[in-house]
Amino acid sequence: MKIGYFKGEHVKNNVNAFLEKRAKETPDRAIFYWIPANKNENQKSLHSKISFSDFSDKSARLATGFTKLGIVSGDRVIVFLPMSVEMYLVVTSLQRIGAIPVFLDSWSRRSQLETVIQKTKPKAMVSFGMAFEFCKTIPEACSISLKIEVGENTKQYSANLEELYKNKPAPILPVESEHTALITFTTGSSGTPKGADRSHRFLAAQHYALKESVPYKKMDIDLCTFPVFALNNIATGITTVIPAVNLSEYEKLDPAILVKQTIDSKATCANLSPAIFNKISAFCINGNIKLPKVRRFITGGAPISRDDLLRFQSITDRSNIVILYGSTEVEPITHITADEWLSMKNIESDDFLFSHGVNVGKIVKSLRYRFIKLNKGPVEIRKKSDWKTFDANKEVGELIVAGEHVCDKYYDDPTAWSSVKIKDIDGTVWHRTGDVGKVDKTGYLWIIGRVHNAILRNNVYYFPIPVEILLKKLPFVSQSAYLGIPNKKLGEKAVIVISPIDFAKLEENKNLWSAEISKIMRKFKIPVDDIFFLEKIPMDPRHHSKIEYEEIRKQIIKS
Repeated sequence: MKIGYFKGEHVKNNVNAFLEKRAKETPDRAIFYWIPANKNENQKSLHSKISFSDFSDKSARLATGFTKLGIVSGDRVIVFLPMSVEMYLVVTSLQRIGAIPVFLDSWSRRSQLETVIQKTKPKAMVSFGMAFEFCKTIPEACSISLKIEVGENTKQYSANLEELYKNKPAPILPVESEHTALITFTTGSSGTPKGADRSHRFLAAQHYALKESVPYKKMDIDLCTFPVFALNNIATGITTVIPAVNLSEYEKLDPAILVKQTIDSKATCANLSPAIFNKISAFCINGNIKLPKVRRFITGGAPISRDDLLRFQSITDRSNIVILYGSTEVEPITHITADEWLSMKNIESDDFLFSHGVNVGKIVKSLRYRFIKLNKGPVEIRKKSDWKTFDANKEVGELIVAGEHVCDKYYDDPTAWSSVKIKDIDGTVWHRTGDVGKVDKTGYLWIIGRVHNAILRNNVYYFPIPVEILLKKLPFVSQSAYLGIPNKKLGEKAVIVISPIDFAKLEENKNLWSAEISKIMRKFKIPVDDIFFLEKIPMDPRHHSKIEYEEIRKQIIKS
């Protein structure tokens, strides 16, 4: 029977059973490679490593240390650490005793931290001394009773992580399958951040879904820039290479370090955000560097263009590139290979892009799906015939999905639940992805925008993605956005925002660039009420791949 699916309280419902299983099967296999801060570059390999058995033992000892501090099953613990071995030791040890790690990304802003604390009411927080100093300015953080310091022991806090390893290993606590194993927060791009309540059963189901869609080979080594993906690597039993860069500081991120790590660790796989994906290809092309040993790259989270894929293929000797589409609540939803994507005829023509949007592949077999009409409010289904009111039929609509690896809960947040979930009469919980599109006759899903970014102008909807892809093809455009601004007469004005490749040339070229933009918009009968130019278009802090439309609105309204 699969881990995570046992009746009642059971040891094999606890996702820590995956780690213990792998530690017994391949005890000497490296679970993590990483570059320590004091690593001597003259050493044979830049990377240090820890085996599955040593990591599992250390995690079990840490679990006892947490128990001695009074952390018990059901307690929430904020884990505010960068991607590191320590972060995964903390997460797995808390899960082992039924406690609930609350994952807080290193990119999180002050407002994000405040929201997380208010919603989860944590008993403890694990972080660095510098982060605790920052938290002294946040009243909510000051109320946390237990503060566990990572790194140098300043003796200012409740405990230091190194001290907690000095204990006997704790056994895995039996839990029910729906017991919360992890809380991760959405970026809040469509409103207040929501805490995805990931049960042990859900994490197991997600692992099995990823295993079906993007299976790993027994001896794979994976350079991982998506922190939660490393949990799947642990369950799979492969080695994870931890990036030696600060993933929260995209502008400062040096692709040379990631390329060097890929080569030094002999990585066979990598998962990269689109922004890092493009940074690596640009660096390798400029330096005439190839990455032929990597058999597969996974990217996703934002649209990828034909040129992006072709550039990356040129540095990999045609490694398999997979575009994965999903969300915090459902991963994966679809996937498509670069070869499959590039083999499609006319996919990059302006007419095709405008009429179809972005192809994100075929929906995975383990999910059910349907499309509903655009509706920014809650959707209630009280009888079967209610679907007729909401179904989009042959029109584009919002994609909703249901299945085993759909996260169906938000932690203590009924408002969030009602805004993005639909409960069917048979009890099925449908997740509203917020993405607008359709499935074509051959089964491919095409996305044209998000519900909350759709522009309602004169009672007609217009969508950002096709417009932004067309604009990105203009030679002077670095990044573009198409969005609505509230307007009494129109409902919303349709506004184009451009970040030029060379912002210094804006004044001398502004009229010419505006004319070129207006020309292509007229060709496709796309309404444009205003054109703005910004030096930089704000992007999401997590992966620097999604446009932050609300931030743009604020800047425009202020100006």
